Amino acid sequence: MKGDLPDTFDPSLRDLIAIIWQRRGVALLAFAVVMAAFLGLLANWKSDYRAIAEIGLAPVSAPLRSDSKESLIAQQGQLTAQQIETAIAELRSEETLAAVLAVLRGEEILTADHRGVGDVIRAIFSAQNTPAPKPGEAQLMERLRGGLVAERVGNSAVIEVSFAASDPVMSQLVLQTIVESYVWQREDRQKRSLRTKLEEASIQLEASQTELEEHERNLAEWQQQAGMLDADEGKLMLDRIYALDEQVEKIGQDVAGFKLAAKRRDTASRLEDLLSIPDVATHPLVSQLSERYDAQKQEFIALDQRYGPKHPLMLGRQSELDAQRQQLYEAAQTVAAQIGDALANAEEKLRLITRQRDQWQARISERNASMQGQATLLREVAMARDNTRDLGQQVQLLRRDLASFRGDTEILRSAALPTSAEFPGKRDLMMLAVMAALFCAIIAAVLRHYFDQTIGDDFDPETMLGIPLYARIPAIRSDRSSEKMARIRDEAIGHLAILMRIIDQQSGDRTNPETGQVIAIGSAQSGEGKSYIAHALAEKLAGLGSKVLLIDADLLDPAQCDGTVAQFADLTGVLSGQADIPDIARDEQSDGSYLHLGVRMAVPGNIATGLIETGLGPLIGRLRERFDHIILDTPPVLSIADGVVALRLADVRLFAIRQGNSKKRDIRDALDQLRTAGVMPEGIVLNGVQPRPAYGKGHDVTARGGQIT
Repeated sequence: MKGDLPDTFDPSLRDLIAIIWQRRGVALLAFAVVMAAFLGLLANWKSDYRAIAEIGLAPVSAPLRSDSKESLIAQQGQLTAQQIETAIAELRSEETLAAVLAVLRGEEILTADHRGVGDVIRAIFSAQNTPAPKPGEAQLMERLRGGLVAERVGNSAVIEVSFAASDPVMSQLVLQTIVESYVWQREDRQKRSLRTKLEEASIQLEASQTELEEHERNLAEWQQQAGMLDADEGKLMLDRIYALDEQVEKIGQDVAGFKLAAKRRDTASRLEDLLSIPDVATHPLVSQLSERYDAQKQEFIALDQRYGPKHPLMLGRQSELDAQRQQLYEAAQTVAAQIGDALANAEEKLRLITRQRDQWQARISERNASMQGQATLLREVAMARDNTRDLGQQVQLLRRDLASFRGDTEILRSAALPTSAEFPGKRDLMMLAVMAALFCAIIAAVLRHYFDQTIGDDFDPETMLGIPLYARIPAIRSDRSSEKMARIRDEAIGHLAILMRIIDQQSGDRTNPETGQVIAIGSAQSGEGKSYIAHALAEKLAGLGSKVLLIDADLLDPAQCDGTVAQFADLTGVLSGQADIPDIARDEQSDGSYLHLGVRMAVPGNIATGLIETGLGPLIGRLRERFDHIILDTPPVLSIADGVVALRLADVRLFAIRQGNSKKRDIRDALDQLRTAGVMPEGIVLNGVQPRPAYGKGHDVTARGGQIT
């Protein structure tokens, strides 16, 4: 546990334990801070205690019989879902809550320590030791409604009611008051409804009895004057008239149909017109001939499509089809001619039955003239008796229901004193606090370890790596177009460019001092800003009057060059021998710009490595005499071996690292590989650091021309 931790940041469980142990100070500090915050929260936490009760609902049988679906369900002892939901809404209604508040104000339901209405309200809705002003009526109802929960238990006719308060005694007492107030109100409403119905039914029964006595007296007086008449005789006569009316109506419909058929027959001039008459079309003979004609016509159409109309077979078929049509037409005319006879028979029959019905109506009219009064009085007496009997039964049922009244609600379980607080209680919160504190401690230790692996602004490469720091390039932020940031970056890149020229002038180990200087810029991983530094350095050296060539040696992932840089040639074609570099003399590049030798398209890894190993060295040897500075933008050292090959060809090797992005383990691994290959970099370029104030008055003047001596 006391040894050094591994450099890789993909820790196993064992490595994680070692990280936490090494960073135990940070872990303990995070644990203590989180626990202190949770303990402060727990000190002011008020747990709620919820009391629970159950109310059962039962259907009340209706005193009157009804054929409706709801009455049938009520008689079967069932309750609909709508009725149960309505009961839940009534439980939370203004009427019920107002009754609850009235009971809480008017009765001593609390102990002697909570006397008075204000003390009751404060004890229910707040801590006992916390003074609270007396709320208004509407606020009290909203608080009662907020703590009250009522819901149906499964598919049963049972409502579970609960109430939550900070004091368990108060939650039990308030819930018991709510349940009892609701049951009392519901039973009182039902009793009042029964009493009202009984009173109305009694009044209607008295009026009906008086009306029945009056109708019976009138009937007795009429019978004394007119005598008794047989009611069965009138019923038989009326049945006879009804039967004759039905025959008249049916024969009248037949007459109308025959008239319409005769009219259409008179106007018919074609076979189709005759077949459109229903009586003709439905005749058995016509129907049989029509089906035979249609079948022969379909067969003729099929043969016509095969042989054509002028074929001898088709001519014979045409003759047969015309004969069949003529036969059908003659049959239809014969049937149509019979319509007139049927019409005459129907009209004569209608005339006879109508005269017979008129005779019976005359006879019954004479009889009804003497029996009308008796029938009216008998009907009135019968209706009055039925009404009196129904009202008497209704009054008896209402009296029985009122005498044996039992409400449709029953308290199945009274409110019990809650013994434990609702989730989350203080114990649950304490366990949650411990878990959260442990989690935060682990996260803090891992983050501390992670950020310790990333270099910061205070990173000293000479002390940590033994390599001097050549330049500090400030971070590129969103305000890169501002003059201040441009001056700071220009100053840092200019410092690096001047340093490269001084090293070039002081170097005496090259074979030909007249040739150009080769500067290679490498990095451990991608994303360190290596390509940006290469382009900025090339631009600055070109601005100082030197002839500069930038070679993008990363064939696998070439950097995108902006439109302001001239593409010198395609590096892939030059290295493979398919193209040659243009012949440019030293004095031809005098406008302060630099040339770019890059790759237009990415090259596969095995081909790229072969091209770099075989062709990059001779290419640089030929280009040394044409340029003052050749800058190599190399691939990342840890990603591909091409970076080591390119760095071996350089006179000055720069190693780019980036604050907040480069990892110490990656830097050490890359330098170990370079040290093994014998190509250790001469200097470090720290990229993405905090900007330092620029020197001077802010004139952005770039020296273009002349040589630094």
